[in-house]
Amino acid sequence: MIIHFQNEDYCLIHLGMSGTIHILDKKKPLKFTNTSFYHSPFLPKKHNHAEFIFDSLKVIYNDPRRFGFFEIINNYQDLQKRFKSMGPEPFSDKFNLNYVVNYFKKKNKDIKSFLLDQRFVSGIGNIYASEILFASKINPFKKAKRLNKNECLNIIFNSKKILQQAINKGGSSIRDFKDVSGNKGTFQKEFKVYQQDGADCSRTNCKGIIKKKITSNRSTFFCVSCQK
Repeated sequence: MIIHFQNEDYCLIHLGMSGTIHILDKKKPLKFTNTSFYHSPFLPKKHNHAEFIFDSLKVIYNDPRRFGFFEIINNYQDLQKRFKSMGPEPFSDKFNLNYVVNYFKKKNKDIKSFLLDQRFVSGIGNIYASEILFASKINPFKKAKRLNKNECLNIIFNSKKILQQAINKGGSSIRDFKDVSGNKGTFQKEFKVYQQDGADCSRTNCKGIIKKKITSNRSTFFCVSCQK
């Protein structure tokens, strides 16, 4: 979220994984203070880290895990620079074959790590990275520089496809995720590999088993047979 102040400053707000914004009306108590559907509908007593005080309202940022942040940026030019290091979004025309092939040249890092790297592409999380690579038949630990053009095309195509399917299904409600209407997503019912460790591969004519591997404290799920 970006707040534009009258003095031309900007406040950049990132909610992290557990951050919520609560609004308190000074004149009358609100039935619910939470502006999202995460966690408590009422302002918790702990983990209130920032307050914005207005004439009639108080806006409070609550974040138990502290992955979120507030950042003051002094002008529009600096705001543009702040986002310059971030990669294109998966649905952007800039996320194309030429971009991906050139980015991967001489890169030793594995492809799963790149899908999670916001400098390469913005907005792909851990669940969807595993699902995208399964759909692309690519081993998540394959070096990026070893991907051929067809594999790069598959990653681009399936990134858009998987994310669009997830959006259509309202996201993935594994624990407490709900959309802006308070409804749970259903894409978790479509998972092919994520949280499927030990299960038979769902791909036709594949007799592989889904395996789970943890690297850098992140779980990666893949088929040991059809993902090369």
